[in-house]
Amino acid sequence: MGIAERKLREKESRRQQIQETAAELFYRKGYAETSLDEIARQVEISKATIYLYFKSKDDLYYHIVEPALAELSRRLIKIAENREEPAEITVRKIIDATRDVFFSNPGSYHLVSRYNAAEFKRLLPKNRLDTLKSLMRSNFNQMEQAVQKGIDQGIFHGPDARLVSIILWNCFMGVIQYQENRMDSDSKDYRKPTIDAAVELILKGLKKE
Repeated sequence: MGIAERKLREKESRRQQIQETAAELFYRKGYAETSLDEIARQVEISKATIYLYFKSKDDLYYHIVEPALAELSRRLIKIAENREEPAEITVRKIIDATRDVFFSNPGSYHLVSRYNAAEFKRLLPKNRLDTLKSLMRSNFNQMEQAVQKGIDQGIFHGPDARLVSIILWNCFMGVIQYQENRMDSDSKDYRKPTIDAAVELILKGLKKE
């Protein structure tokens, strides 16, 4: 490994360390109550070093959340391209992709799960808030379109695809939050089987006999 490559890896490792520490503090204390000084102390660097990677606290927050939401958006749009696939399979793929992205980016998931429109409207620049809202809206729309496809295919009961999609998303987020709270006192991770069971119950109710 050359010197330039090693320095690049070290820089990326430091960036990731800052993001992971910030995500944990944002989640535990809240965005407004977390300072860059505290993040710097946790990472054992100077506050000035953080500014080498991120322009501000909202810039740091944005770069924790946006990449995961953008990755999920790309995956869900790709899944939704198959219009001939049975809707039940599409819904399962959407849930699986969402789980995979957030499990591989826990810091991003924690912040998205605590999303508060009024709070972030006050704390984040409008252009960045609009980007995050657009990505979240796109991801939700892919689920809604999959449910609507199931209604159109005669697989699901109709007619309110939006309501069903809201229930599915809330179920997903709720199960994850509850199971993560349990993991504080129990090392067993029941998130995946619990999500799978919840989705099965919802799909069973949706499907026509």
